[in-house]
Amino acid sequence: MEAPTQHRPVVAHAMHAYLAPTETFVHHQITSLTRYRPVVVAHHRRPETETRLDEGLMATEALPAPLALMQRGGYRVARVALPAGVARLADYLRDREARILHYHFMTDARFLLGLARRTGLPAVASAYGYDVTQFPAQYRGLGRRYLRPAFDRLDRVLAMSDDMRRDLLAIGCPASKIEVHYHGVPTARFRHAERRYDHGRPLVVLCCGRLTRYKGQHLVLEALRRLERNGHRDVRLVFVGDGSARPGLERTAAERGWNGGRVVFAGHVPHASDALVEHYRAADVFVLPSVTLGDLKEGIPGTIVEAMASGLPVVATRHAGIPAVIESGRDGLLVDEYDVDGLASALHGLLTDPAERARLGQAAADRAARELDLQARTANLERIYDRLL
Repeated sequence: MEAPTQHRPVVAHAMHAYLAPTETFVHHQITSLTRYRPVVVAHHRRPETETRLDEGLMATEALPAPLALMQRGGYRVARVALPAGVARLADYLRDREARILHYHFMTDARFLLGLARRTGLPAVASAYGYDVTQFPAQYRGLGRRYLRPAFDRLDRVLAMSDDMRRDLLAIGCPASKIEVHYHGVPTARFRHAERRYDHGRPLVVLCCGRLTRYKGQHLVLEALRRLERNGHRDVRLVFVGDGSARPGLERTAAERGWNGGRVVFAGHVPHASDALVEHYRAADVFVLPSVTLGDLKEGIPGTIVEAMASGLPVVATRHAGIPAVIESGRDGLLVDEYDVDGLASALHGLLTDPAERARLGQAAADRAARELDLQARTANLERIYDRLL
């Protein structure tokens, strides 16, 4: 049972900007708390945000117009938070008697590190992927040096998996400060108890996520070409998401004559919409072959866990934290990064075997509900807060 609001200690969720449409995993952690009352502090609000803010403050919206203009200018020119904005956010947290600071992304912890210094609050930061892989290597290693003061000041750093824990160690985070914690997904929303794994209509393969090179959607198109050569001419591939890779993917699909329903680009679907749930329910197989691109790695893609929760058999890669949520052959199938033949073979096996689709899909749904659910993971997050206090 949720504690009365007035008796719940306040945890401040801090980020540089509130909140990108792809950052619903942050919103879920904020809104799922039961024993703590969340407030949000950020430098500015993203114009494209789809997320309602219940209680919080944006520095650029709280300052007089001249200072707000300086804050926006400092961010555009040098990606810095000027002292006046940080001071206003700190005053806001003192007024609300905040007890804990929770930063989202290591880069945001460093950007707003002045909040921890000004308030003296115990501070925890969640790492998510880019912030501990690609960013530290940027500018000939200056990214790593930029993060170092955050490691010194933070009391705890949350890694999504053991793989991310190793990444944090490699960039200088003290082992004593790292705790492995996966934030979870609201699995009940995606549960589909009426799913049929054997039916007469053409099979649908779903690939959901931002359209970008490291998500591996181009490899899915290569696998589809191999499947077509093996006789799978009635399979429908649906991409849900948008991003920089979309024009190239669309061009490839058109060159191969896959317009007109064979390959569908559904575009961005708001995470809160019923349409997103329907995409999972209409699919038969889910695929997301994430790859390492230079220094960039994923954390644990939320769409994989959503697909598992809906009872879909998942084909993914042995990449970053994905093996932490899928044991290949038990509750999904994993192939090596960039292995198009392996990807096509895994898809072929599922498309031709409804019993295997059922076995893996049902095992995936069970694991998601048992181990990866937002409510259970939030209870663990609140225990982390307890220890910080």
